[in-house]
This record gives sequence, C-alpha cells and structure tokens, in this order.
Amino acid sequence: MSSYILRYFPIPARAETCKALLALSGASWKLETPAWPQDKGAQPVGKIPVLIEAPDNSEAEPFVLGESRAIEEYIAAKYGLFYKPDDLQIMARQRELRSHITDMYETSAQIRFSNEATKPALVEKFKNISNYIIKFHEDALARNGSNGHYFGDKTTFVDVAMFASILALRSVFSTAAPDLLEIFSRENAPGISKVIDTLSAEPVFSPFLAGV
Repeated sequence: MSSYILRYFPIPARAETCKALLALSGASWKLETPAWPQDKGAQPVGKIPVLIEAPDNSEAEPFVLGESRAIEEYIAAKYGLFYKPDDLQIMARQRELRSHITDMYETSAQIRFSNEATKPALVEKFKNISNYIIKFHEDALARNGSNGHYFGDKTTFVDVAMFASILALRSVFSTAAPDLLEIFSRENAPGISKVIDTLSAEPVFSPFLAGV
C-alpha cells in the first residue's frame, strides 16, 4: 500500500481537507513542515501543500502533486470517497459544492490577514457570500434527508470538505472576527451543523477536534 507525506504549515488552513481525507482513507501518512521560505524553491511552483506518494514498489519514482484541490480529488478518487463517481452530473454537483466551500475559505483568509481599515468590508463580503452558500447547502442536505451527509448515508468527499473547512473557519474567526461564528450556528445552519456532528462522532476525525 502506498504511503504519503503531506507538506504544509502546522496550522488548520488550506490543507485541512487534504489531511482529513488522508485520515479517512486509512492510508499511512504524515505531515511534513518545510522550513519557510528556505524550502520554497524545492516545491512545485514554489508553494504548498504538496503530496508525495511513495509507491508499493520501492524502485518506482514517488508521485509528487501540488495544489490543494488536485490533492483532495486524487485522494478521494483513489480511496472511493466520491459518491457515484461514474455519474458525471453527481460528480459535477460534488465539485460545485466543494467550490462554494473554497469561496468561503478564501474570503476568511483575506479577513485573517486584513487590517482594521479593510476588515469591515471583507466581513460584509463573507456574510454576503455565506448567506447564499448556506441556503444552497441547507437545501441540498434537506434533499438527502437531513441525515448528516450530502450524498447517501456514508461519509464522502463533500462531507469531509465541509467538516474540515468549518473547523478551519472557526479557528480563523475565533480571533479575527468572532461575530462571524454565529453564521454557522445550529439555528442558522442546522443541516451543516448535523454534518459537523456526524463527522465529529467518527473516531478517525478526533485529532481535528483537538486542533491538530
């Protein structure tokens, strides 16, 4: 069986979904934190996360993959974490939902590194984006029976992406914009909250709840 190294900073941020998918996959993996910016030039296109797969055959070249979304989709496809991967429309829907989550994360990152002059506008931007996205996702979850999963009755790619990203958002907003934590409350986002509860109950994800 392949083993993996995931290169990223020791913080809950862009690689959080990659880490959660690796945890769910059952594969052997470890997080490697490069010295930055000293090791920047050693990464594909000079950025992380980077996934390094050591194949079963020790004579084969390691597979090196950059870009968080590419890493996520590779892991999900390899370990059967997409729902109905042969259905093009369902696959497109999963990617659409994941893109929404990415949009929220990207805006939260802007808030994290903003100053007092730019933060208010970015907070309003996040509120506007998240209101549309939460409604869309709550409707999608309701269509699946509000069972704590986006598709079917097992944990799949979008569940993991939302779970990992919400934890990362909470980490950001706890200090950068505490008022935004209310957006994902049980009252405002009951379906999403049930996804978080469902995955929080899975032992494989317990390190993420501890802030790892």
